[in-house]
Amino acid sequence: MRTRQMVVLLIALGMLAAGCGGDDDGGGGGADRGPKVSGTGYEFALADGWTNRTKDTEGSAINFDLFLVRRGGSSNANVIIVRETVGEATENDELRDAFRDQVEAVGGRDITPTRRAELDGEEAFTYKYVQRIPGGGAARGRQVALVHDGYAYTIALSAPREQFGAFNEQFSQMLSSWQWK
Repeated sequence: MRTRQMVVLLIALGMLAAGCGGDDDGGGGGADRGPKVSGTGYEFALADGWTNRTKDTEGSAINFDLFLVRRGGSSNANVIIVRETVGEATENDELRDAFRDQVEAVGGRDITPTRRAELDGEEAFTYKYVQRIPGGGAARGRQVALVHDGYAYTIALSAPREQFGAFNEQFSQMLSSWQWK
């Protein structure tokens, strides 16, 4: 799982830098909730302007459960969700240390202290970081992760540093509507 998570982070940042995304050229976004999107065992409402581009990841080295994109002027933000089997005995504490180490291993810096989070009543953890992206820019990231029914769920936002606040608000809105199925 360790190598896989590092690859997930690198792919997400690469897609951010490459400008993969939908047709919406708007910046920022409203508080309106959009249509529901479903992954394996969960669903949530998309924030305004976000599109499901999971089909664009077919054939990639990582099996993304969902890949969401939001255009933000000349750059994009993305949310990736990866679901991996870890077994019933794995707990959030084990993931917390491994995931933070992985972010550091791929050049993440300014990693915030891990905070408790919640997804549909289940305990999760979250932290933010800064990551260099191809082409010399910097992205800001936020990961939320937890173990649920023997699976590790990694939900990660990557956004241009300058627009991170607005995209992170939308990310939080989407997470607040998360429901296990």
